[in-house]
Amino acid sequence: MTTVYLPPPGPPPQLYAPPPGPPPAAAYHPPSIPPPQTASELSGYIRRNLTTLAAQGWLALPLPPDLEALYSALFDSSAEYFALPADAEEKTRFAAPSGAAASDEGYADIPEEKQLITLRRQSGMPPTLKETSNIAWNATGKMFLDTVHNIAECLELEGDLGLFDEMSAESNGFAEKERAASLLRLFRYNRPMEGKEKRVVAEAHKDLGLLTLVVGSSPGLDAKDVHSRQWVSVEDGGRPGKLTATLLAGQTMSYLTRNLFTAGPHRVSVLPPADDNDPHRFSIVFALRPAPNARISTDRFARSPLVGPFPPELLSYDKNNYPQCSMRDQPAKELSRCIAKLHWNVNIAPEVRNKQRQGLRSEVVAEEPQEARFG
Repeated sequence: MTTVYLPPPGPPPQLYAPPPGPPPAAAYHPPSIPPPQTASELSGYIRRNLTTLAAQGWLALPLPPDLEALYSALFDSSAEYFALPADAEEKTRFAAPSGAAASDEGYADIPEEKQLITLRRQSGMPPTLKETSNIAWNATGKMFLDTVHNIAECLELEGDLGLFDEMSAESNGFAEKERAASLLRLFRYNRPMEGKEKRVVAEAHKDLGLLTLVVGSSPGLDAKDVHSRQWVSVEDGGRPGKLTATLLAGQTMSYLTRNLFTAGPHRVSVLPPADDNDPHRFSIVFALRPAPNARISTDRFARSPLVGPFPPELLSYDKNNYPQCSMRDQPAKELSRCIAKLHWNVNIAPEVRNKQRQGLRSEVVAEEPQEARFG
């Protein structure tokens, strides 16, 4: 006789009776990571956020106290220098060339917009700026070098982590007399004295080199968000009374990684003064550009499974084939020359940059000409 199992009468027992109402929202709270406290910890922060730098072309940085102190000292020296009379020896002796070369090196005054000084060698540094500029550049150069090493590693080129070393030689400091391709540039922007709207004082552009660090004393730097395609005031979120810092990828980095790292579009706009004691916005720009005589072969970058092959035709200034080209043991200065040829400069007098802009209309232009300018 076969025994058949029959369940007991009635509904099955309910092992768990949920409380009435919808279930509570499950929220994940990631562990809190304290902000970096030293320059070496900042390099670790950048390493953890390389995907953001690659996608956006820019990354807001929380400045550690040691770097903030160095940059604050340079801001003090910068304010002292710009406050000198126009005929002071430190301005006339280190005056920039006129015309299109006004932002190459030295002090320049662009009326109603800004004053700037570009430093590229020891002999070109006014005494007021020399000590604080060297200290700040050397600390920033170490951060640049850490970052390019981390980028080489993220490209899965563990056997070639020195990929950028020859190009980044100027991160170690400026020579006495030989002018570097890299630069340290100090700005004093004039705030608009009428109205309440902010005014653009450096039009949208992408930097020419590998990496740029922009340090601001007050909000003014806008960067393009790749998702919304809107301008973001990246310095508005800074702590009151504290400096802000933003790391940008440049067009050289974008070319060498086949656009894996986007060159970050950015611009500068200034608000009217908050009071009579606030007529200017100050900023510092550290730009790491490839050393002119460094040899570049794109085959080294093409070994990365994330980068892949470059077009076969070799870079040629005469053929205007940047960026659809490769390089084979060619000097970095040729790449910089080809990038600069397709762009106009935001840091020269308006009439000169307008002439440059008009000239480009008959040349090969970049994919986004409205942003394809360099600083």
